[in-house]
Amino acid sequence: MTNKEIWEKLHTELRFRPKYPSESVVQYVFRNFKRDGNTKVLDLGCGAGRHIFFLAKENIIPYGIDISEEGVKYTRELLKRYEFNSFTKNIIVGDFTDLKFENDYFDGIICYGVLYYSKKEQIEKSVEEIYRVLKEDGKALIVVRNTEDYRFGLGKEIEKNTFIIDENDSNKCAYNESAMIMHFFTEEEIRSLFSEFSKVEIDILSETHENNSYKDSDYIIRLSK
Repeated sequence: MTNKEIWEKLHTELRFRPKYPSESVVQYVFRNFKRDGNTKVLDLGCGAGRHIFFLAKENIIPYGIDISEEGVKYTRELLKRYEFNSFTKNIIVGDFTDLKFENDYFDGIICYGVLYYSKKEQIEKSVEEIYRVLKEDGKALIVVRNTEDYRFGLGKEIEKNTFIIDENDSNKCAYNESAMIMHFFTEEEIRSLFSEFSKVEIDILSETHENNSYKDSDYIIRLSK
């Protein structure tokens, strides 16, 4: 199965429709974006719409892209349910490597835990597109997996630091990511990838599980164009 096929399946299950936005996203939005009804923020990999709904409630114009038709459908229904009907047209099925927007279009971009589900070539093209569609003073928040994450090395390596995940333990976080392509980032790689941006800040976001026996480990990247 492809990543897209796996996500289509997962988005039909309620447990893969998280309700609340990430704390990191909430903090970033409050600190960086005006909530005046004119600010446009794109959520790359919007999934079931938790961050789209949060943006709409905060008087920010939300846009969302996801490879999953099920995810996009659910997000549109969520917006309609809470009478944000005018935003449903902004939620589309699409590819990060070919964003259907004009140059310098968005005030902000959020890409939370999604960019790493690709090979390096696709990631590089996606970063180029992120830079292109951001306004000159735009900001972006991106969260990616790093090589300290327990999934690193779990499966077949198809290119440097990129694996087809193989997890057979149904109690582990990566069980539902089995057969997905996943890339793990280094700090040096991030600084190279985002070198066109005027400001790149990198921090580590990690969480341990099962009495500290394994951990999820991400880089949280804050960008200014």
